[in-house]
Parts: sequence; structure tokens; C-alpha cells
Amino acid sequence: MKIALGVGLALSAALILYFGGQRILEQQRISGEITHLRDQLYRARVTADRCQRSLIGSESELLAFDARVAAMRARVDSFEALDERGVALDQYDAYLETFDAYNDSVAAWEAREGQLRTAEAACRNVIREHNSVRDSLQSVLEQLGS
Repeated sequence: MKIALGVGLALSAALILYFGGQRILEQQRISGEITHLRDQLYRARVTADRCQRSLIGSESELLAFDARVAAMRARVDSFEALDERGVALDQYDAYLETFDAYNDSVAAWEAREGQLRTAEAACRNVIREHNSVRDSLQSVLEQLGS
């Protein structure tokens, strides 16, 4: 009887140690996962903020460039409006130079606008990644609360 009781106590102690150790390991794993997700979330937030600032700057530059292109267009229009038959001969060289500059600027504007759209799409992906990491962290934290 004493032997059976001793074996039972030893077995109980071993089971308590085993399950206690398992619980400690699981808590450490969850803690590591939370730390990793928080680090990822911080990096994603920094990247998303940089991306947003870059987009705002690029958009401002494009709007300023757009104003310059519009001014060139107005100058071309003013040359063309001087005479109903077309641009006056004595102003034709200036007109042609302005017209060519305007056309080149329109092509440059379109390229910049395309770059801005590409950057905007990339930022959307960065923000989606941030939101995904945030959701993962929130899910882990909610599981701990349950």
C-alpha cells in the first residue's frame, strides 16, 4: 500500500511537472508570437506612414506641375487667339517653341501621373499588409482573453 501510494504520488508529481512545463512553453510561444507580431506591426506602420508622406509629396508636385502645364496651354491658346487666321508670322517661332514645350510637358505629366498611380497602388498593398498584421495580433490577443 505504501509503495502504491508512493508510486501514485510520484506519478502525480511527474504529471503536474509535465503539464506545468507544457503550459510554460505554450505561454512562452504565445509571448514570442505577440512580440514578433508587434515588431512586424511597428515596421508596417512606419512603412505605411512613409508611403503616405511620399504620396502626399508626389501629389503636391504633380499638382504644381499641372499648374505649369495649364499655364503653358493658356499661353498656346493666347498665341492662337491673336488672329482668326492663325498665329501671326512674326510670333510663329515663339508659338512653335511654346507649343513644343507644352507637348513635351503633357507627356512628362502623363509619365508622372502614371508613377503616382503605381506608387499609390504600392501604398495600398503596404496598408493591407499593416492591417493584416494588426488583425493577426488582435486575434492572438483575443484568444488569450477567452
